Amino acid sequence: MPIGPAQVDVWPKNVILQHIDPLVCVAIFPDNDRILSLLEQPLLDAEAAFRAQESEQGRWVGGGGAKIRDFGSWQCPTITLLNERVKEAFRRITGAKTAHIDDVWANVSRKGEYIGPHGHRRTEVSAVYHLLPPEPGDREQFNGALGISDPRVQRCCPTKQGLVTSQVYPPLDPGTLVLFPSFVTHYVTPHMGDGHRISIAWNIDRNMIPGRPDDESLLPGQGG
Repeated sequence: MPIGPAQVDVWPKNVILQHIDPLVCVAIFPDNDRILSLLEQPLLDAEAAFRAQESEQGRWVGGGGAKIRDFGSWQCPTITLLNERVKEAFRRITGAKTAHIDDVWANVSRKGEYIGPHGHRRTEVSAVYHLLPPEPGDREQFNGALGISDPRVQRCCPTKQGLVTSQVYPPLDPGTLVLFPSFVTHYVTPHMGDGHRISIAWNIDRNMIPGRPDDESLLPGQGG
């Protein structure tokens, strides 16, 4: 697949999907620098537009920063590459012959911003790609880290099945793709670095799901 002047494989031969838990897989892609060079500035421009519409009074640091919801509609070969990679990862871990992206968005986080524990409805698998994680020193302290804390994840329950006494923090290296069932409870710790943190997230299913992800309210008894 052509990305800029280079031809890039959707799934490079040396990239392996590894289970860090029966429910959590990771793969690290070596060409993240090229992808970052093409996406960083457009995403920062989109972040600026997002924050221009967000008053300081209305800013919610627990929302994860700027959510670029129209990311999937950008006409960009690099985004097409990432979409094809995550669909291939889905097919590999599920054995499904088909893969459909139900939702995709980008997150740009600044100092102090985080995402509280949550899961996703509708889909089979969720995925997160670390395009620009925090600096190495921040990663060591789990600042701006994707975390998983769920009684169905074995590594979260090392002493007794179903009893969460630990968390799973997948690798936070640039170019890391993390996949897990959409129902799994996950979160992002506060980003305490001075720079920006960029991640891309997907919800994927083997079937095309009718409607839009935001058609249903997150609260019972309320329409979308």
